[in-house]
Amino acid sequence: MCMVTPSIVSNRRPSRMRPLSTNDPTADHVDRALAERYQRALRNAANGPRPSPEYADCTLLMVRGLFGSWIPNHFRAPLRHFKRLGWQVEVGHTAAAGTLASNAAALGAQIDQLVAAGRRPIFLAHSKGGLEVLLALAASSTRVAATAGLLGVQVPRGGSPYLEHLFAGSDGEGRRHPLRFSERMEAVLLTALGARRACAELNTHNLQAVAERIESTLRTVPSLMVATSAQQMSNVFELRSKHLQQAHPGQAHDGVFLRTDQVWSGTHMLMLDGIDHAQPSVGGLRFAHQHFWAALLATLLD
Repeated sequence: MCMVTPSIVSNRRPSRMRPLSTNDPTADHVDRALAERYQRALRNAANGPRPSPEYADCTLLMVRGLFGSWIPNHFRAPLRHFKRLGWQVEVGHTAAAGTLASNAAALGAQIDQLVAAGRRPIFLAHSKGGLEVLLALAASSTRVAATAGLLGVQVPRGGSPYLEHLFAGSDGEGRRHPLRFSERMEAVLLTALGARRACAELNTHNLQAVAERIESTLRTVPSLMVATSAQQMSNVFELRSKHLQQAHPGQAHDGVFLRTDQVWSGTHMLMLDGIDHAQPSVGGLRFAHQHFWAALLATLLD
């Protein structure tokens, strides 16, 4: 398993634990006990958590981020691991290039079916998928009441600098420099695949507005949100580390989003170093992502 340095950030009570980074405005609010619970859970993640009687009526709903179902082996290891542990598991009915609104609607219908069948969902959401879960919950108090937990990893409330660069607008407004040939070809390909709209809406202006709409919903369900950063990237095709370093020098990031843009209020925040944006979904660099998700679930339910 990839070595990571954890700390838990709580927006509810302060601590004197040393912050991870001076670039993180909330890192001085740390819950040591919660950090220790995560560490213990990580050591036991190969064999747990198993569904206790309290959660026997729960279904784990794993929700992918942008391009999720297009990526080979996406969530494959965590899905197998949770099934082996005895959990009922489903994958969220989201489209790889779906917009926030369309994917939230699809998830809402899936949640309603689970609730009608007497199941309580526990959401394990990655990146944009976390926004779509919260949008689906915000649309229905019944869905909120049925939710047993929400675990969000690398869920952004600020834009993706690289996608903002690719899709800055037809006139190039907001772009720091002209697109390189390879970047123009990438934008053309994403457009041809029908992903332009989903990519373009991951800008800071739009996501800040979305966050204002859904952050109150986050406070109404048991939740744990995880923000990460990394220096070594596992997937050069997905991650645009160099662009982030040039656009935001000295700021911690996971290769797609700045770590500060993954921090939410009204919930417990776990901050991890050494995990890029691809590793929670497909692993890489000897990172056992099935154990990562299992440890997070144990921490959430503990």
